[in-house]
Amino acid sequence: MFDTGVLTVSASEGSTAALVARHARIACEQFLEIDLVTDLFVMRCDEDARAGRNEAHHGEFAHVEIAGLLGLTETAAQRMIGLGCDLRWRLHQVRAAFASGRIDLAKAHAFSEALANVSDDALADIERRLLDGAERVSTTRLKDRARRLIARLDPEGARERRRRAVADRDVRVVARDDAMTQVDGLLPAEGGQILAGRLRAMSFDVCARDPRTYPQRRADALVALAAGHTHLECRCGLDNCTARADLGSAGTSGVTVQVHVGVNASTLLGLDDAPGYLSGYGPIDADLARELAADATWKQVLTLPDADRAASDTEAGSVLGIGRGHPSPRTSPVDVASRTRKRLQEKAYRPNAQLVEIVRTRDGACRFPNCGVQARACDLDHTIPFDHDDPARGGLTTETNLACLCRKHHRLKTLGYWAVRQIGRGRLEWSDPTGRITVTEPQGMFADGSSGEDLRTGVHGELLARLTDSRALAKLNYSAAELDLDYLLESRIPPRQRRRRGYTPRHSDTAATTHTAVAAAEDPPF
Repeated sequence: MFDTGVLTVSASEGSTAALVARHARIACEQFLEIDLVTDLFVMRCDEDARAGRNEAHHGEFAHVEIAGLLGLTETAAQRMIGLGCDLRWRLHQVRAAFASGRIDLAKAHAFSEALANVSDDALADIERRLLDGAERVSTTRLKDRARRLIARLDPEGARERRRRAVADRDVRVVARDDAMTQVDGLLPAEGGQILAGRLRAMSFDVCARDPRTYPQRRADALVALAAGHTHLECRCGLDNCTARADLGSAGTSGVTVQVHVGVNASTLLGLDDAPGYLSGYGPIDADLARELAADATWKQVLTLPDADRAASDTEAGSVLGIGRGHPSPRTSPVDVASRTRKRLQEKAYRPNAQLVEIVRTRDGACRFPNCGVQARACDLDHTIPFDHDDPARGGLTTETNLACLCRKHHRLKTLGYWAVRQIGRGRLEWSDPTGRITVTEPQGMFADGSSGEDLRTGVHGELLARLTDSRALAKLNYSAAELDLDYLLESRIPPRQRRRRGYTPRHSDTAATTHTAVAAAEDPPF
């Protein structure tokens, strides 16, 4: 009689449309509230000005009045005033989007915080780019996009803000209810990644029968680390615990935490100030990238810019190869795919180490919409499922059929709640249960098109020209980091032009030796 399936879908679509519309109406009301708060603040400022008070104290008690009117804390009232002032006198494009309901209060605050110290010259451009598609992303992803844009379009401002922020670093231990303590702190980006990596490593010291959850183990690892221990004791209570046998007496003391940084060769040489990328954090200014690179282990990452990808008609992402065994950018991906070893790899379920590294470097994080789980903690999922009975018929193990998904979103996709397909250049098109489409872009350190320029074009062409000119080469004053550029560029510079007095190559055809850098870096993919 009636197709209940169609009725269910229609009802679902109606509910989701109503939800989106209601959220937009609430956002409009939120804007009006913030605007009225700003009106009240301006009114009190005018009153103070007429009373002849010092301009620095105009409106200083407005937040107390607003907090009383709305039943808020004074801190929350101050935050509302700060947002309202930003919207009225500085963030004009964000104001229009908020007033129309395109973005809500949480995203308006995210814009205000992310763009707080951007220079006036770059503000309008960054604001416009950041608003593009802002209604479809979370505040976390919005702030990540802001860091990328600011690092690229306002590099000098980003450098100065980072230097000032480092001076405010601090860690606080605050007593909370129920005999608990909250640890709150602000660390430099590289220091935070070192701490996160060490806690993660220690959390896996235990055996599979340890009763604690991963967050509980991580919290216990911080206490153990502060107490001077190098590993986390297992709590399985068994005499034959495998963790004790694996750890022995050394524990995790010999583990070096990996801090991965991506940066252009031209930036390392000082030819430009393009931002670097710290895995797990996001864009960093060029000075910090050069500082971290100075005493680290390097890997060459060969990237393919959009123009070359379009010319070669490839659907692959921007990372063409990692390490010395990568194919030349002149090599057609079709030619590479025809090699026997690659064909065999495509039909194997588990990707080889190089392909794993390429996909994780490309994606940077879980590829589900608005998920921020780091790629190294994700599964590698076959977008088109692998056919174990006949691999040639199922989804092949290739970069264009692999993506990083955290365990939760991997299961969600596998169980069919959401559908996904690869649409080229590392992009994924997700379809939710109502058919709503969301496209996610790779978030890795080389995902930004501006950082994927080939050495043959633009400023990188200038770099290659200068490095292949023996007279220019002789004038360069090489630092410790720049010496390693021989490793990156040795295939492009004739040997006679690479010889410099007193220099011995530090790299060989064997695997690069791991050593501790300023940021305890191990094998970052430069």
